[in-house]
Amino acid sequence: MIYVMLLAHLLGDYLLQFGYIARWKARSLVGVLVHGGIVTATTLVCAAFVSPAWWPYALLIGVTHTVIDMVRARLLHTSNPTWELVWYLLDQVAHLTVILGVVTVSNGNQPWTELAGMARSLADPRLLFYLIGYLLLAHPAWVLLRFTARGVWGPQAAPNLDQGEKYGPMLERVLIATCVLVGQFYLVPLVLLPRLLVPVRIQGRGVGVLVRPVNHWAERILGTLLALGIGLILRTMRSGS
Repeated sequence: MIYVMLLAHLLGDYLLQFGYIARWKARSLVGVLVHGGIVTATTLVCAAFVSPAWWPYALLIGVTHTVIDMVRARLLHTSNPTWELVWYLLDQVAHLTVILGVVTVSNGNQPWTELAGMARSLADPRLLFYLIGYLLLAHPAWVLLRFTARGVWGPQAAPNLDQGEKYGPMLERVLIATCVLVGQFYLVPLVLLPRLLVPVRIQGRGVGVLVRPVNHWAERILGTLLALGIGLILRTMRSGS
């Protein structure tokens, strides 16, 4: 169940927290409650695939998530990049601690033999491990890298969450991890190259491709290292299975 709840957290707190919901959360408790409702619903749905009777514990996780977010929104709001990183990390530690605690107290690791059909496949720890790994490289990594780069090196190291590229770096991280997973390490530089280039410019009879300096260097380096690390972990897990 712990893998399922981690997957539910990544889905509800990141993938399904769209930009307008994040902005709504920042200015209104109603936005926090809407986000909490999405997290709770996602947690209940994910738990239902493994053990429908586990719904009270899933509801507890969702409600606690909402309370933590309300406290953060009301008392821990700041524009200082360093404190933004601190509160973000503490927020995630609190959420993950609640998940671990609830699963442990409830003895939520149900025997996989009790599952059948699609539910058994969806609850396969190996499949969940891959899903969690790739989800981490998407929205969660984007948020974590932005907060980390700005909190440690300052605003010049990464843009605000509502600025700069988002999906390009996500795709880049996913491709890097996949290259490592399948053992095609030599393709990693080719994945990194496109965002370093300015589109082809034709002037008169000349055709040229200009290399542009890397903006927000810390976010780029950390993202590449994260993708390489997750790719190696997934490759090691596949080799050991």
